[in-house]
Amino acid sequence: MALPDPSPALTDRQKIRKLPFYIAAMTMNSVFTTLTVFGSVFPLFLADLGLDKARIGLALALIPYATLISPIMAPFVSKWGFRRTFLTVWTIRKFIITAMLLAPAILATAGPDAAFTWVTVCIIGFALCRATGDTGLLPWTQELVPNDIRGKFMAFENVIVTLVQIAIVALAGFLIDRLGGSARYVAPMGIGVVGGLIGVLLFSFLPGGKPARQTIDLRAHLAEMQLALKDRNFMFFMGMLTLVTFGSALSGAFIPLFANEKIGLSPGNVVLLSIGSSAGTLLAALPVGWALDRIGNKPLMLIGLAMLLALPVCWLAAPRNEPTSLAFAMGVSFLAGIGGATWSMSWSRFLFNTAVPPQHSAVYLSTYYAWSSFVGGSGPLLAGAILTALAPITANPYTGLFIISLAPMLIGGVVLSRLRDDEAVSLRYLAGRALRRASRPAP
Repeated sequence: MALPDPSPALTDRQKIRKLPFYIAAMTMNSVFTTLTVFGSVFPLFLADLGLDKARIGLALALIPYATLISPIMAPFVSKWGFRRTFLTVWTIRKFIITAMLLAPAILATAGPDAAFTWVTVCIIGFALCRATGDTGLLPWTQELVPNDIRGKFMAFENVIVTLVQIAIVALAGFLIDRLGGSARYVAPMGIGVVGGLIGVLLFSFLPGGKPARQTIDLRAHLAEMQLALKDRNFMFFMGMLTLVTFGSALSGAFIPLFANEKIGLSPGNVVLLSIGSSAGTLLAALPVGWALDRIGNKPLMLIGLAMLLALPVCWLAAPRNEPTSLAFAMGVSFLAGIGGATWSMSWSRFLFNTAVPPQHSAVYLSTYYAWSSFVGGSGPLLAGAILTALAPITANPYTGLFIISLAPMLIGGVVLSRLRDDEAVSLRYLAGRALRRASRPAP
């Protein structure tokens, strides 16, 4: 049952006035995620603790696997309030990551098994907080950003966030190459925690996200979930996203270790590869945002997917232990930034503008979030197992991993071609327009 709200709904003008706080908050959150669990520092930190690839894959998989609680938590988050839930658990998770930084001391005193257990417990706590918080953040975000400017907004947000990421990654690379022992990873992760706490403070200035339920009606919640599962276009979207996410997660999870072990880059230079990716995102963000609001999502999704398919081949072509290795790897990272920005911005806009009805946002978005994250988490887990299995029989197990990753992405492209997007202009039409313009005589 809807909770009566005496206050009027936010107007688009009121929302737009608050969006700078959202961008600043997401920027500081990117500092947190880049320097902790979602950047190159984290797998290097785990490897420094002595964990093998199978254990690293398991640790990376625990975070997205926890999102399976999202559909269960959705009615409780709706009742307590998207905003209040999000702010509470996102604060808690910063202190959990702070506790995880004790792992090197535990390794020194109790051994690698104890360190692995400690890291696992911390990751589970972090993952549960993340899943609960994002269950509130997604519908809150859909409420805050007006649909008709979503493409431009995502572009501007990407530019600001990426500029800060470039600076923070450069700092991380500097610290890793100059500090000794575990401090070279603990120091940047500690900086990330401080940035994350600032981000939570900035989020607190945003309006909306009020409780949407007066009581928790599990029967009504299950009926809404069935509605989402019977929505043909939503399920096509989920199938497509499942395949592409799984394939890209397979190939991308161990890129930092591949660059270090096979290409021959130092740990500091591995971290600096993120600058190439960030530069690609900067180049793509504004043009992609402009195009999304004019020609729709599907053409840009197809372009982004084509670039993602090229990445495993490019990584395999990288020169090994040569003076040009870093430049080549930086170029591939640059391509990954362009393709990743094009892909993520286009499917995200489709999700919020087309796939999810606003009146059912909590259920649809929690269903999307749980399943897509579960699939994304399966990528690192399976990738670690594949690398472990291939290591005794081949000198470069990454080759087999990258080839395997292409199959689900190719199938995802077939599903994408059948996705309905009423806003989209076909690529054939765009190509025809370009050819007609090129054939016109110069004035």
